[in-house]
Amino acid sequence: MSQTVITTAFEQWKAQQAVNGGAVALDEFVFANVPDLDTDAPIDRAEGLPDKAQIVHRQAVSRTGVVNENAVVYSVVLGAETGDFSFNWIGLMNKASGTLAMIVHAPLQQKIKTTAGQQGNVLTRSFLMEFNGAQTETAISMPAETWQIDFTARMMGMDERQRLENIDIYGPGAFFGNGWLVGKTGTQYFVTKGAGYVAGLRAELATNQNITVTTKPVKVWLDVCWRGTLTSAWTVEQKVTVAASLSDYEQNGVKHYVFALASIDENGVITDLRPKGALSEQQASSDYMRKDKNLQDVANIPAARKVLDVYSKAEAVPATRKINGKALSGDITISATDAAAIPDGGNLGTININTLTGTKFGRYVQPVSANATEANGYPPQAGVAGALDVIQNAANGFEGCTQEFRPYNSNVCYRRFYNAANKSWSAWLFDISSAGGQVTGELMINNPGLALRLIAPKGRGVYIQARDTDNNPRWYIGAGSDNNDGCAFQNYKYDTNIVLSSVITCNKSVNISGAVTPTSYVNFDARYQAKGNYTPAGQAYTKAESDARYNLKNSISIKTASRLVTKDSTTGVMEVVMSGISVGNRVNANVTFPVAFPNACAGVVISYNGAGHGNDSDSAIYVPSYSKTGCILYANNANGIFTLIAKGY
Repeated sequence: MSQTVITTAFEQWKAQQAVNGGAVALDEFVFANVPDLDTDAPIDRAEGLPDKAQIVHRQAVSRTGVVNENAVVYSVVLGAETGDFSFNWIGLMNKASGTLAMIVHAPLQQKIKTTAGQQGNVLTRSFLMEFNGAQTETAISMPAETWQIDFTARMMGMDERQRLENIDIYGPGAFFGNGWLVGKTGTQYFVTKGAGYVAGLRAELATNQNITVTTKPVKVWLDVCWRGTLTSAWTVEQKVTVAASLSDYEQNGVKHYVFALASIDENGVITDLRPKGALSEQQASSDYMRKDKNLQDVANIPAARKVLDVYSKAEAVPATRKINGKALSGDITISATDAAAIPDGGNLGTININTLTGTKFGRYVQPVSANATEANGYPPQAGVAGALDVIQNAANGFEGCTQEFRPYNSNVCYRRFYNAANKSWSAWLFDISSAGGQVTGELMINNPGLALRLIAPKGRGVYIQARDTDNNPRWYIGAGSDNNDGCAFQNYKYDTNIVLSSVITCNKSVNISGAVTPTSYVNFDARYQAKGNYTPAGQAYTKAESDARYNLKNSISIKTASRLVTKDSTTGVMEVVMSGISVGNRVNANVTFPVAFPNACAGVVISYNGAGHGNDSDSAIYVPSYSKTGCILYANNANGIFTLIAKGY
């Protein structure tokens, strides 16, 4: 809240001027920014000018005027070239004497000048001073109303005129691209950034804005208004409102204009209600066809087809219809090239099918010439639909034809054949184009001869494969890889395969409940004794004879002339006996066991065998070391032949 006061210094100075006969002249405004100024507190009438450092601007009085004999007005205009500074203190004074006459404490305000294309502001500040005889003592005679003009109405009138002119261009609402488009991600609704006009006011959304939608059906509205202060820049204020209905309204003296951006039905489906572009573009959208509609916006499709000379199969084609410049009224002769231009189906007038020249292939389209009758071999006319490829014979004029039917947007072609000799149609068959296709029903091949043929380049794999509905393979039959002449059956589910080539190979067990009768027993003969080929009685060892010739299973031994190795299969103890070992005098003799002990040698015993021992006793023989593979023997002062026994496990 602002506070205003006339100072005691002014009263004293005014009295002195009256005594001296001088005029009371106030000619300068002072602006200051006083820190921590309390604008609600009363002003001390003895207050003087603020500190010099706090004064931000001084300017001479721009205008003076008389209100009545006891009241005068002093005004100053701060133009757009003045600034930048902030102020909350204003004073009116006599510059010559330095007398401060009036003081105002006000909320902090800004004065901005125009710089580098940035528009500044223009401020006007006035003091109304009242005292007895003010008009006489100040010598002010010009009425204040002659220069204190209120431009508010004029400026608001200019704004309103521009708003109405925008309506002439854009209408009640106009939007550009996806500006203010209502969208949805999951369950979250939002408004898309962009620009548009509502009631002539331009509203722009800088970023996408989420909105909350609870009850449905409902509409999404854009609410705009034109707002500002006397000294500030005016701007468009905007907000998005979700409501079933909304109309223009006025609030706190400000008019609000609304426009429906979209409607949302009970299922959450969004319908865009935004007009696109200016009125001229909106009108063009209704007056002209759009390229992106692909002729779907033609108002009268039958009339348009006739203008374009295009007819549906259900429509009668006029006799003036032409093909490659040739009229079709009456019997005419056309070449095969011209016949290729005839579209599928429809009654194209009278065509003499027998006069096709240049090729044996042409079109059969409802012939009506005298000889194009069923008696002459032509197919009956009832139920003929689509184009028929004619096979023509120069002598008879007609051999037969095929009739095709292709379902819309499908690679499958249904075809039947007409036989002129017996005057009958074959059953409908189907063909699949080279682009491939899909058959969703049962496929039956009823042919006593070759029923299905797979053709692939030489050396390339070719096979039949079965897949589940999730496209995972189940099995295949054929050559699954290149340069493979074998035929394989692969079961993906159980990882089994059977390869049929010169040799049948199967990588899993084969269970056969019936008898297997090979045509060749060569492989069996190589592995097993033939049924009649065995040793006669009396020529084989008996069990007792065999047991006497070999070590039994629980006592395995290896026997040579001078070495014996035995092993007890129950205890695992193995014994090695070696005889006839020659040892020189005082020489380490390395002895290797005929069979190494599996784990370790427990000990070696050596004895003198009594031949060639010289004069020394056998006590001079000993074993310095042994291992599981052998030992070392040493004879002290003796040469001789020895026997050793080693045991281990």
